[in-house]
Amino acid sequence: MVPEICGLHKDCRNLICVPAERRASHAVTSVTVPVHARYLARTIDVSKFQEHFNMRTQTFERDSVMLTINTEERRGHVVVFNYGAVVFFNVPQNLRDWCLDAFSPFCQDTIPDGFQPVEDYKMTGGETVEIGFDSVKLPQLDGHNLAVIATVLAQSVALDHYAAKTDAMLEAFTRLNSSVERTGVFSALEKRSLFRLVALNNTLFTDVIAKIGILERSNTAWKYLQYADVWEGLQDEFEIRDRFWKIEFKLNLIQQNSKFFLEVLATDKSNTLEWIIISLISIEIVVMGVEIARGI
Repeated sequence: MVPEICGLHKDCRNLICVPAERRASHAVTSVTVPVHARYLARTIDVSKFQEHFNMRTQTFERDSVMLTINTEERRGHVVVFNYGAVVFFNVPQNLRDWCLDAFSPFCQDTIPDGFQPVEDYKMTGGETVEIGFDSVKLPQLDGHNLAVIATVLAQSVALDHYAAKTDAMLEAFTRLNSSVERTGVFSALEKRSLFRLVALNNTLFTDVIAKIGILERSNTAWKYLQYADVWEGLQDEFEIRDRFWKIEFKLNLIQQNSKFFLEVLATDKSNTLEWIIISLISIEIVVMGVEIARGI
């Protein structure tokens, strides 16, 4: 059965299917909403996705769209971020698989299944805000809280992906460094590897800082102060900024060492060109000397 997909309203009654008498009071203290975040690809074309399904959607936060999935049994929500992360709320496994298949044509540089970073979490109702390592209790299960949770979880799985890529880059750079330490020279293959590392390092810097927006505050938490505690608490619980600083430190380390090697290569090339010029001048002097000697 294909689920019905439509736009999301911010009314908390649209978050989950609960009896009317409980929805009216917002006190859904016994409701638990499973949350599943996944990093699918480097980018997801959200605009084309919306056009393809011809649906009315609501945009939250930075370059993201929130959708509602209705079935006979439940109402779930999906938040899609253009930097490749997807967060599911109250969506069972079979519908998640259906959504992932539907998203695949709009993904660029898709990560193979089994290597995609995932994060499972729970959202429950409570009298006050309580944030834990595996769940969060909220007085209101509304669209604003959903947007805040989706943003943090999306950033978390994206950071998992970039942390793994950064570690792989650092390992490759360590091997390159060890090879140069043994031989004292760069081979042609090692030069190409160095250039690829420099390009990938620049790409990761751009993706982590500009696309994911780690250093930016949530629009919801900025506009509505009652959601600021949830935003800050989740950021601390998932160690978003600490993980970002660790990635930035490793990228800076690679960048600084790469800069040294590039300067060495530039110096070697400059020395080679100088010797070529000296050789050409010497040849020209010899030729001129021979011509002068023949003229005498």
